[in-house]
Amino acid sequence: MKIRIRENQLEEIEGLSTEYPYTCHHVNLTDTRVPWHWHEELEFVYVVSGAVTLTTTNQNLVFQKGEGFFINTNILCTMSTGEDGQTAVIDSHLFHPIFLGGHFKSIFFTKYLDPVLQNRHLELLDFRRTDARQIKLLELLRRAALLWKQRDTEFRIRNIFSEIWLLLLEDLREREIPSGSSNAVSRDRIQTMIAFIQQNYQEKLSLEDIARSASVSRSECLRCFRTCIHRTPFEYLLDYRIESAERLLRTTDASVLDIALSTGFSNGAYFGKMFKEARGIPPGLYRKIHQRSPKTNF
Repeated sequence: MKIRIRENQLEEIEGLSTEYPYTCHHVNLTDTRVPWHWHEELEFVYVVSGAVTLTTTNQNLVFQKGEGFFINTNILCTMSTGEDGQTAVIDSHLFHPIFLGGHFKSIFFTKYLDPVLQNRHLELLDFRRTDARQIKLLELLRRAALLWKQRDTEFRIRNIFSEIWLLLLEDLREREIPSGSSNAVSRDRIQTMIAFIQQNYQEKLSLEDIARSASVSRSECLRCFRTCIHRTPFEYLLDYRIESAERLLRTTDASVLDIALSTGFSNGAYFGKMFKEARGIPPGLYRKIHQRSPKTNF
C-alpha cells in the first residue's frame, strides 16, 4: 500500500479511483513501515494474523488476530506490529465517503455519514468480538476482503459496507465518546506542521519555519510534537528524510550522494551515518537487498 501527498496536503491512497472509490490492501506489517499519516478516506482494518499496535495522538491500542478497528476521516495515526515481534498481517479497507453516500447532501450523507464524519472527538472504534454485533461486523470485513479478489463484485462490496456502517452506528450509540476539544486543536496544528515538513523536507528547515507554518510559537510547536507523536520536530524530519531516501534507493538508479542531497541531507557521509543508525545497514547495502526483493510500503 502506497501513500503519496497530493497538492492539498492530504494522503493519496493507491487503488482508489473516481469510478470506484474503494480499495482493499492486504498488508504484512512485518515488512511495511506505516509512518504517521492521515487521509480523507474512511478505514476499516481486520487483523488477519499476529498483533497490531495502532497509535493516534490520543490512544495506543493493541489488536489481536480476529479483531479490528475503524479509523475516522483525517485522523493522524500510525500502525506497527505488536511487541512480541511476530508477523502481523492486516486487511485494510479504505473508501471515500461518497462510496456509501453517493452525492454530497444526500440523505445518506446527512442522516448516516455526517454524524460520524463531523464528530471531531471520534477518532476510532475498536471491535473485539465482545458481542454478536461486533462479531457480525468483523465477519463482513472478512467477506469483503474475499470478494475484493473476485471480478464484478462492486455492488456486492458496497452492499456489505452499507451493512457494516449500520452496525457501526448501532455500536456507536452504546459508547461514550470523549468530548474534550484541546486535543483536536493540537491535532490540527501538528497535521499542518507535518504537512509542511512533507512538502519542504528537501530544504534546510528551522524550528521557527516549522512553527510558523501553523502560526504557533516554537515552544508550542515542540509541545505539539512531544504530546501528539512523542517525537521532536527534528526527529520527525529525520525519519521522513530517511523514508524518502529508502523509496529512492528501492525505485531509482540515482547515486547514493544524489539521493542524500535530494532528501535534505547536507552531504553523503552524514546521510550514510544517519541511515545506518536508523536502518542498521548502509544505504548501498540496503539498495542491493531491496532492489532484489521489493517490499510493499505505505
